[in-house]
Amino acid sequence: MSYNFEEDSKENAFDVLSSACEALSSEELEKLELLLSHHGIHDSFIDYSGNRQAISLLDRWDILHLKGVNLLNGSRLSLDKLEAELSQLSQLKWQDVFPSVIVFNREECDEILMRLPAGLLNTELRWQLLWENGDSNEGECLPLYLEESENAVIEGEAYSARRLSLPVLKLAPLGYHRLLLHGQSKEPIAQTTLIIAPHRCYEPAWVQENKRIWGFSVQLYAVRGESNWGVGDFSDLAKLIELSANSGAQFLALNPLHALDMQRPEHCSPYSPNDRRRLNYLYIDPSIEPDYRNCSQVQAIVSTRKWQNAEARLRNKNVIDYVQVAKRKRDILVLMYEYFLTTEMESASDRAKAFLSFVETEGESLEQFARAEVNREFARGTHSLEKDFQFIMYLQWLASRQLASCQERAHSLGMAIGLIGDLAVGSSAGGSELRQNRALFSLQTSIGAPPDPLAPQGQNWGLPPMDPVQLQQSAYAHFVELLRCNMSHYGALRIDHIMALMRLWWCPRFPGRGKGAYVGYPVTDLFAILRLESQRNKCVVIGEDLGVVPPEIRGHLESSGIFSNILFYFEKYDGHHFKKPEHYKGKALVMVANHDVPTLAAWWNGSDLRLRRNLELISSDEELASQLHYRNEERRQVLHLLHDQWLAPEGRTLDRAADRLDYPLCSAIFRLCARSSSQLVSVQLEDLSLQELPVNIPGTSSEYPNWQRKLAHSTNELFAIAQSEKLFEGFAIERS
Repeated sequence: MSYNFEEDSKENAFDVLSSACEALSSEELEKLELLLSHHGIHDSFIDYSGNRQAISLLDRWDILHLKGVNLLNGSRLSLDKLEAELSQLSQLKWQDVFPSVIVFNREECDEILMRLPAGLLNTELRWQLLWENGDSNEGECLPLYLEESENAVIEGEAYSARRLSLPVLKLAPLGYHRLLLHGQSKEPIAQTTLIIAPHRCYEPAWVQENKRIWGFSVQLYAVRGESNWGVGDFSDLAKLIELSANSGAQFLALNPLHALDMQRPEHCSPYSPNDRRRLNYLYIDPSIEPDYRNCSQVQAIVSTRKWQNAEARLRNKNVIDYVQVAKRKRDILVLMYEYFLTTEMESASDRAKAFLSFVETEGESLEQFARAEVNREFARGTHSLEKDFQFIMYLQWLASRQLASCQERAHSLGMAIGLIGDLAVGSSAGGSELRQNRALFSLQTSIGAPPDPLAPQGQNWGLPPMDPVQLQQSAYAHFVELLRCNMSHYGALRIDHIMALMRLWWCPRFPGRGKGAYVGYPVTDLFAILRLESQRNKCVVIGEDLGVVPPEIRGHLESSGIFSNILFYFEKYDGHHFKKPEHYKGKALVMVANHDVPTLAAWWNGSDLRLRRNLELISSDEELASQLHYRNEERRQVLHLLHDQWLAPEGRTLDRAADRLDYPLCSAIFRLCARSSSQLVSVQLEDLSLQELPVNIPGTSSEYPNWQRKLAHSTNELFAIAQSEKLFEGFAIERS
């Protein structure tokens, strides 16, 4: 059942729900709880402090309502509607012989359940397994003689669930296969997708040999290159790879490089993308492409003093001017595309063939993305070729080639991983990803998080969640595509908010409604698919499991061979005492800091707290003083641990905890993390120069220029500082 959201907002349905909640009878309450459970809406969760928190019935009913299940009749719950919903759900599993998809681990399944009308039980049926590689197996069965697992009568018609034994499944190859069931007619009476997954994710030799390696965390857009156009690009990344490999680093962990809104470049959060399957064209370095070097129109523009002066101004700014950078880069890329059409495509050159091969490989979803971008009603389109959907595909081709070249260069220099990508948890409500998959997303809600110490008021990220029922009915096709599109570029992939594979906190999209609730997802299936795509793409998986993490997620990470993601600031035994390095989790990526927390210098010096007070994220001077006092205790604990590990710089006694961070202390903290038993350790580029201003402050939007702050120094300068201050020596000693 669905309802009109426009009418709903006019009638202020949340107030109506609140009144209806108070008027529920015990019978209605019992049946409503059952319906909420059927929809995977949780009634409680374990919070950040380890206590179980109940989720109010009103908040849960509100999420059900926003999913489109309207149980109201005026201002009261309709028992008839409620019972009809429950009846429909109980009948649903009998509507099809097979579910839309069946997922299992290799060698763990040798039978499939068939739900059949009683009239088919005495009919000889033929099953057919179509393997992904083109092979097939088939056989026959008489359902009447198969073991029955359950039965039902629906609207007077009898149904029976029978176990179809398929021993061949024990020997089946990993992958995506089809199971068909034929009766008397030529067309199958039922079919489904079988997904057979490995037990663990891809684990290369360095993982199996328990090697401990290190690298850098990089916000690519923030890199201050010596020749970029005002935002970090793939040439800057190539330079970073060279410098990192020469320093002994084995990986670069990147921010999400997903496509953002081309028409509104000021909407620059990499975690609120337009489409997670595509790349942000702003990372393209046009100057390394033949279409740039050989196009006389382009060269006539970029060789002028006016152009070069403007480029230098954009490059030297401390904050990225996305609007100007996007306009200039796009104007040049359009001219490059025009040149490509007339010189490469018309002559069917090798580059033209490479482009067409890319388009064919990426398939229908790339064309849909490209057409959606050029058809948007607010497309500016000052050049006619900007309305050519192939222009968008050309940009994706250039970006993909340049990113692939970076990963190839990393491997050629001997880096064990090379690039670590980052898959955002969702995409923006107005983006191409949602427009192409509207039925898959719950558009009246958004992803968020319940209250925790970093966000006591809770969080609403403004990203519509995928509906778990629709996801399952689509045989997880979109989830598979997301993994493939991202894993293809990297040696490892960090899954932002890995808990989303088990549950997501759904918030109402509109203000003035409930607080939200957790909604469950088919966690076993999703982890199985993640393992399968990891193996196929030879891509290590890192699950970002910071915040409120259910214990079941830890179990899935460990059994699947997935790395955890932990932060130095939060690695404590009891919320107070910092862990000794030998007690860190082995299969983990340790970050000294990341994009959601203060830089090391800001954390040590307390400037992050003062900034939060200035932004009124800390409500009073008294609260600021309290947090500064607690931070000083944290500094003392770090110094105590450094002394315990014989790493404290000379003269850094406990009574000097309030002294500002300097390079010897920074180096000691780096070495402390390098000594940890975790296989992966990364440091931010910001911390090489003791930079304090953050790149992002959670809980802010226009109050702070999130995702715009550049690094304080160029890459060459940063690595020169690091070498001079011997910041990498600890990694060489502890992780040789």
